[in-house]
Amino acid sequence: MCNQILKRCRKATSPHRYVWWILGVFLLLLAGYLALAWLVLAPLGYYGSPDAPRFADPWVARAETILRGGKLYTDVFTATPPLVNYLLIPPAILAGIFEYRNPGTTIAFMVYFSFYNLMIAYLLYFSAPQKTLGYRWALVFLLNPLTMGNSILRRQDESIVVAFYALALLHYARKQHTAASVALGFGLLTKLTGGMMIPAALFNTRNWRYAVIPFLVFGIVFAPFYLQAGETAVFWDFGQEHTEHPFQFGGIGLGALWIKWRGDASQGAILDVYSVLFVAGVLLVLGYIAWRPTGLLRDLVLLITTVLLLSAKLHCGYFLFLVFALAPFAAQSRRLLVGYMTFSLLALSADMYKWPIERFDIALALMVGVYAVLIATVCGVRRCAAAGTDSPDFLNVERSGPSRSE
Repeated sequence: MCNQILKRCRKATSPHRYVWWILGVFLLLLAGYLALAWLVLAPLGYYGSPDAPRFADPWVARAETILRGGKLYTDVFTATPPLVNYLLIPPAILAGIFEYRNPGTTIAFMVYFSFYNLMIAYLLYFSAPQKTLGYRWALVFLLNPLTMGNSILRRQDESIVVAFYALALLHYARKQHTAASVALGFGLLTKLTGGMMIPAALFNTRNWRYAVIPFLVFGIVFAPFYLQAGETAVFWDFGQEHTEHPFQFGGIGLGALWIKWRGDASQGAILDVYSVLFVAGVLLVLGYIAWRPTGLLRDLVLLITTVLLLSAKLHCGYFLFLVFALAPFAAQSRRLLVGYMTFSLLALSADMYKWPIERFDIALALMVGVYAVLIATVCGVRRCAAAGTDSPDFLNVERSGPSRSE
């Protein structure tokens, strides 16, 4: 009798144990990365001075404009979709409490972006078909050096849009395709890179919702901003730099680093080659996925890799999309796990060599390594698909009937 009661108690508490362990690992990583940031990078001036925190984007100015009742795109410069500016209000308020001084201001953004990583980890955990498997997915994601490295060391916001990917994955796993499509629509409203999951979901389900609902959500929310600001709200203008499009140099892409190292005399010609390769490569991969879909995450990994490696604009944080999509595969294969950790660490190192060290030759060499390791890792994922060796059912091509929620 007592043994039966103990067994039932273990069954009842086991899933909750994983939830607490994920939280514990997250908090340990949060403390460790914060210490690394302020003991190593802060003395180098990476986060600015005590009186003038350094940010790549005017997050505080946008949030203050919204809180004062001002208008995005007209009263403040914004080269991003509207939703992300509203999601950045909480850390901006905290920054105000710290009187916009370091370290409090920068830590507010670091911790805020990191909590989205925790959200992604939990969404991965609940997306898996078994709790033990989901626990491994969550841990692999959190332990990847780029996960907390991007949100804390680089204090960048890609974790926000990846969280919408993870939310869409959860609903996709449960065959709730309307909810998954809505989540992808909100991902588009955060950053346009949020749209990369749409074709992978569409071609693996042939479900019209993925072709319609994300863009409908985007249009409904964005329309008032466009009507109010006109062309100023077009944040994807290909004719301008520092807007949301891939046809410009930036970050740690091979072309961008080569120009930084050797000079920009041939920048226009190199960009033309990049643009042609990008368009042709992405269209080719989309056609391949449409012709032979092999599973949501496998096809998403292939598409994201193509977009990143062929884009002239490649910031380190963009690799977080792959860190998320590859986590279930890395959790099931030691060989893939090695590649998964290696390309992330190399990319993070390359970003540091780009700035503040400013050794563009070393950064370029490291990025060549990133490309090589990443291509080998993606080929490993495709080989697993050909051999039928990865097991989660929802990763496979779906041709089922209506979902439970529809």
